[in-house]
Amino acid sequence: MKIKSGVEQAVSILVMLATQNEEQPVKSDIISSRLNVSPSYLKKVMRKLVVNRLITSVSGNQGGFSLARPVEEITMLDILDAIEGTDPYLQVDGLIQSVFPETKLAVKGEELFIDIFLEAQMSYRDKLGTVSLKAVLEQTIGTSDFRLVDWNKEMGKQDIFKLQQSANWGNKE
Repeated sequence: MKIKSGVEQAVSILVMLATQNEEQPVKSDIISSRLNVSPSYLKKVMRKLVVNRLITSVSGNQGGFSLARPVEEITMLDILDAIEGTDPYLQVDGLIQSVFPETKLAVKGEELFIDIFLEAQMSYRDKLGTVSLKAVLEQTIGTSDFRLVDWNKEMGKQDIFKLQQSANWGNKE
């Protein structure tokens, strides 16, 4: 299974919004500039995040995007589903049944084949559902106090430096 680059963009967007101080909305042009991605593609990704209730859009001069729910309630599965959808990973076209059409072996083989992939998909999804955005941020930054960046001011450069110092990133290997 190949995961679309939109999932990485979605995670990056959510990380920016989760680290935004004082829960101020972050403008889409700031996000697009920081991630160095096409504004039009970014808007498609952000639209999926809005539709799936991971982020909210605030209109007006002080508008932008914010998290729609707390970081501990957003899982990696939520993000994957928002971008990739929830369709089964495996789609069969009946080719297995064309190998032995004279017998019921092909039907049994196809059912087994589908069951194996569905079980793997459920296991994969179960694991992603146990990992919250908060857990990833805490593990990455080393603290639960990560709402320290004001992305709307010079794209957060000074705040990122302070965050790095407070988390002692340079001392962790």
